[in-house]
Amino acid sequence: MSRNFLVIRIWLVLMIIAISLTGTSALAQSGTVVRIDPSALSAHVNDNVNLSIKVDNIANLTAIELHLSFNPSVLEVLQVTNGGFVVADFTAQNTFDNAAGTIDYAVAQMNRPAVQGSGALLNIAFRAKANGNSTVALRATQAVPSGLLLSDMNGMAIGASWMGGSVNVGTPTPVTPTPITPTPITPTPITPTPVTPTPAKPGGILGTHVVRSGEWLFCIGRAYGVSPWSIAQVNGVWWPYIIFPNQNLIIPNVPWADMTAGPVCQPQFTVSLPPILSPTAIPTTAIPVTTIPVTVIPATVATVSPLTCRAVYVVRPGDTLYNIAVRYGTSYAEIARVNQIPNPRLIYPGQQLCIP
Repeated sequence: MSRNFLVIRIWLVLMIIAISLTGTSALAQSGTVVRIDPSALSAHVNDNVNLSIKVDNIANLTAIELHLSFNPSVLEVLQVTNGGFVVADFTAQNTFDNAAGTIDYAVAQMNRPAVQGSGALLNIAFRAKANGNSTVALRATQAVPSGLLLSDMNGMAIGASWMGGSVNVGTPTPVTPTPITPTPITPTPITPTPVTPTPAKPGGILGTHVVRSGEWLFCIGRAYGVSPWSIAQVNGVWWPYIIFPNQNLIIPNVPWADMTAGPVCQPQFTVSLPPILSPTAIPTTAIPVTTIPVTVIPATVATVSPLTCRAVYVVRPGDTLYNIAVRYGTSYAEIARVNQIPNPRLIYPGQQLCIP
C-alpha cells in the first residue's frame, strides 16, 4: 500500500467521523420549519398543559395565519396568546371552538421591520378533560388549504415545513416522540372575500385608483402618501393584501406618517400632501412633497428575450411557480424577479416565462 493511498484513506475516515457528528444538526437547521414545542406531552385529567407554536430559520416575516385541530373529547382550550415573535398590531383571527376542536389564529405587524430567525408565534393553554390521546395538527380551510400561511410585508407567501405534536392524557407512561419528517407546504393563491367599503378616518376619500399590472398596495400608498393598511381596510382587502389588475381602489385621506422607502406607483390623480408629511419624513426615493402631477400611462408587459433565457416556458393549467422552479432547478423567486411578476402566486395559463 503506497503512502499516498494511506493518507487518502485516513482523510476519508476523518471526514466520515466529522459528518456523523455534525450532519444531524446541519440537516435540522436547513429551511423554514413551523413546529409544536414540545412535540409530545403526558398529563393527568384536569392538568393544565401548555404548547407553543414556534418557527425556525425564517426571514422577512410580518404576518401569520394558522388553522389547527385537536381532539375535543380529550382536551379543551383555555387560552390562545401571541408568542411575541410577530407583534399583533392587527389581529384578523384569534378564536377557538372546544366543541369542534379548532383553533384559528391570524395576526400581522405594521410599521415595524420584518422579523428574522426563530421564535414563538403563539402559545396555547389546554386543560386535560379525559383519558386519551390528542394530536395537534394543521386544519385545511377554504382560504388556506394547507392550514398554514406565512407572509412578508408585501403579502408574499413564505414557504415552510410543518411538524405537529400530541398530548397523551392518562396514567403517566414513557412517551417516545415519533420522528416526524417535515412536509413541504407550497404557497397557494388566496381569493379575497368582497367586503363593502367603509369610510376611513380621519379625512374622507381622496380619489379612486385603478390597479395596473405589477402594482401592489405599498407602491400605491407611496404614490399618494397614504397608509397602505388604510387602503386595504377601506376596500376590504385583508391580509395578505392581494390585489388584481383593473381593480378599483378607494384612496382614503389617511397619511402614511412613517412611510418606508421603496418603489412608487404612477399616481392617477393629484394630491396635495398634508403637513404631517414633512420633507424629512419622506424617503428621497419616494414621491415629492409638493403636488403630484397627473400622468396616466398604459400598463406595460415585460417582454422576454429568448437570448437571455435557458428556456421559455408556457404556463399550463395547474402550474405554480414553485413547481416550475423545481422542474428547472432554480427558485420561484428568481423566476418571478426575471419575469417582473409582483405576486409569485398569480400566474396564468398561456403566460410565457423566461427560465433564468
